[in-house]
Amino acid sequence: MKTASLGLMLVGCLMTVFGGAQNLVPNPGFEDYKKCPVTFSTDPLHFGPDAWNSPSKGTPDYYNRCSIGDMDVPRNWAGVSYPHGGFGYAGIYAWSTTGVYREYVQCQLTESLRAGETYTIQFFYRLSSYSVYAIDRIGLALTDTAVQVKHDQVLTLPLAVAQVNDLETLTNGWQLASATIEARGGEKFIVIGNFWGQEATRSVKIEVREGKSLMLGGSAYYYIDDVSVTPLTPRPDTATLASPRLHEVYILGHIGFPFDSDQLLPASFPELDRVATALRQNPLWKLQLSGHTDDQGTAEYNMELSLKRAKSVARYLVQQGIAGDRIETHGFGKQEPLQLGNDEAARARNRRVEATFVEK
Repeated sequence: MKTASLGLMLVGCLMTVFGGAQNLVPNPGFEDYKKCPVTFSTDPLHFGPDAWNSPSKGTPDYYNRCSIGDMDVPRNWAGVSYPHGGFGYAGIYAWSTTGVYREYVQCQLTESLRAGETYTIQFFYRLSSYSVYAIDRIGLALTDTAVQVKHDQVLTLPLAVAQVNDLETLTNGWQLASATIEARGGEKFIVIGNFWGQEATRSVKIEVREGKSLMLGGSAYYYIDDVSVTPLTPRPDTATLASPRLHEVYILGHIGFPFDSDQLLPASFPELDRVATALRQNPLWKLQLSGHTDDQGTAEYNMELSLKRAKSVARYLVQQGIAGDRIETHGFGKQEPLQLGNDEAARARNRRVEATFVEK
């Protein structure tokens, strides 16, 4: 539990947007707020980012570059860290030597999960640089209804992400927690924090650190950023290009490239001609192209190859008379598979370019 004495601490502080898939988490990077934070929370109601709240009597904190002082970014009372993306992030106490105290952050998804559909869930977390202790685990729970309890102890909820790591890795920058699940149906709320008790949670003291406050000297405090829940269920295919709609993700299933190449095959042209026609018929639209690869090769190489393939599609459309400033290209490598598995059928489905029409 925080006290007024914390005011003497040092200052500091996509949607990310996650690829072509629709992120069901509102305000996923804690960018939006009704009021710029001015100090750490001493009441659950003080937690300020839009769409997020505290599900318990714990008091999570909100940091944003708009602030000056305790809640600043990158320097704040809990440490020094740039966001994983954007200008803001949340902060929670995940463990303490002085007793069982937990903080969590909660939000309502933009729509309930659909039974039998597959979703990728992920968020980024980072140990604050003024925390003297690190722990080996953190998680994300999915619930049908909002959680609101009258205590600041461990929450027992159904976990969708249960991230348990070697303690040695937990002090090195932003860490990714992720899982792919099949929805039961009806899940609408996510809660992030440490859902394990004192005995189950392994901790390590970082001897080279000195706590900047009494609590940080005996606790593990983590920043949270860039949360996403995205569907992996197959989305509309090229047949729907006959009547395209804004903000729909179209999988360009007939786009072909030679192995390890970004050169378009001639079989790709008819489908790309339909994309060009849609842009000509809707002059106020722009196009976002997202390249994706299978799981073979390094993350860095696949990221580069996926971007090159998206740019190859853009070049063809420009050759058909579409203005280049109407086309955006993005590469996501192997981060967003449509189909799980390492067989050739799954890999072929995951090697793709997606198109999304948006307003100018």
